[in-house]
Amino acid sequence: MTNTKADIKAVSNTARGNILAKLKAEVNGADYDKLPKEIPYDYPEFSREENLAQFISELEKNHAQVIKTTKDNMAEVISEQLAALNITKLLYGDNDAHREIINALNSKIESQVYDFSIDNNKEMLFNECPAALSSSRCSIAATGSIVLWPDENEPRSLSLVPPVHFVIVDANKLHADFASLITAQQWQDKLPTNVVLISGPSKTADIQQTLAYGAHGPKALIVLLINI
Repeated sequence: MTNTKADIKAVSNTARGNILAKLKAEVNGADYDKLPKEIPYDYPEFSREENLAQFISELEKNHAQVIKTTKDNMAEVISEQLAALNITKLLYGDNDAHREIINALNSKIESQVYDFSIDNNKEMLFNECPAALSSSRCSIAATGSIVLWPDENEPRSLSLVPPVHFVIVDANKLHADFASLITAQQWQDKLPTNVVLISGPSKTADIQQTLAYGAHGPKALIVLLINI
């Protein structure tokens, strides 16, 4: 006898119904007074200076480079870092916040705006863009994490493909922990299509626990920290 898809589905639904009925019966008879009392966790409060120190420390533990700078001298800092890495080309997002920086860099390096489709330009993106510059939305002190909100002007691949990633982080947008961040910014009401949290260069480990950097993303993360 051959079972049809309808027969299999009916049996599956019956089995699922039986399991759910048993679970509901157990819940209805549960004595919740026997459960331990839930104690709410109070996050410790730290000063702005303590949060900044924690943020930098966590990033550096994860092999990120943190450079304290200002908007006025950021182009000079980027230029110096690129020269030290022997890099002469920088990919950047089509963001008005970068305009002055890129204008200042144009006399020293070749800059490429990310205004193309990845589908038709994979060769260029993966093999001809050694470094990229992106902005960030905010950051998290407790874990040393930087929050990116990719969009059409700064696609996710801008921060995930080039071997060197420069990211601008505003110290005034630093949150103590993830819970404080999602509460303050009301993420439940206005999440983008995707969010990227980065805490250092890309890394992975094989079965022998040998840690390797840059296996599936940037080998270097250079954080340009402003408004200290």
